[in-house]
Amino acid sequence: MTAITSTQGTVAGEGRTFLFKRYYRPIVSTLAVLGFLLLWEVAVTLGWVNGRFTSQPTQIYRAALVIFAEDDFGWHCGVSFVSFALGFAMALAVSIPLGLYLGVSRWGRLFLEPPLMALYTAPRIVLLPILIVWLGIGLASKVAIVFLGAVFPIMVNTMAGVRGADHRLATAARAFGATPMDIFLKVLVPGSLPAILMGVRLGVGRGVLSVVIGEMFVSEAGIGHQIMTYGQALQFSKLLVYAFTISLFGYGLTVAVRMLEDRIRNWRPSS
Repeated sequence: MTAITSTQGTVAGEGRTFLFKRYYRPIVSTLAVLGFLLLWEVAVTLGWVNGRFTSQPTQIYRAALVIFAEDDFGWHCGVSFVSFALGFAMALAVSIPLGLYLGVSRWGRLFLEPPLMALYTAPRIVLLPILIVWLGIGLASKVAIVFLGAVFPIMVNTMAGVRGADHRLATAARAFGATPMDIFLKVLVPGSLPAILMGVRLGVGRGVLSVVIGEMFVSEAGIGHQIMTYGQALQFSKLLVYAFTISLFGYGLTVAVRMLEDRIRNWRPSS
């Protein structure tokens, strides 16, 4: 009887530990956000921060109600989402194959890596005037700036993932008669998946930033355009509504990619 009770207590303790580990991150994150919002509200109320040049969570909430009712909020979000989705899809389609190629091809790295790295280090906003001249003011230029923002982090991480894959597995596969294509598809590509997804996560952040920058200068709609409009009018509460919206969008995509990373990390056996 004592042994059964002890076993039940052990199982219950393990269950509580599992639940704690599972919900630890969201609980801590939620408390941190609530604490920050409370501190922000108190700081403005007590005059620690000049309220004329900032806002408060309560004021942002009231501004959000006005925006949702009167500001075509869904339309502006849709414009930004379309620009981001098209540019990011193009970045994925180009960066992953190109990164895989550069990871396995010495001659490819020799010829292509220097100009690609030069473009990677160039600030995207410097290229914006050229894109406006080439593509005009509209969807095409915004898609292009998102593409340039997202393509290089994904490509660089893909290339690094292929070069950092466990080449002992490739040697073993070659010893058992695997063809170069088999080694590439069944050893190097699966081994580089964590690095590819890390690049995708970085690319999401760069792409979201790029779509906002593009809409600030080359658009008459979208979240970036609204941020610029309300910033020039010093309507900080409405500006922050759109700023938080784009932040939540980017955070949601980043969390989704991170969850996929965790699944792949758990799938791959530890060395």
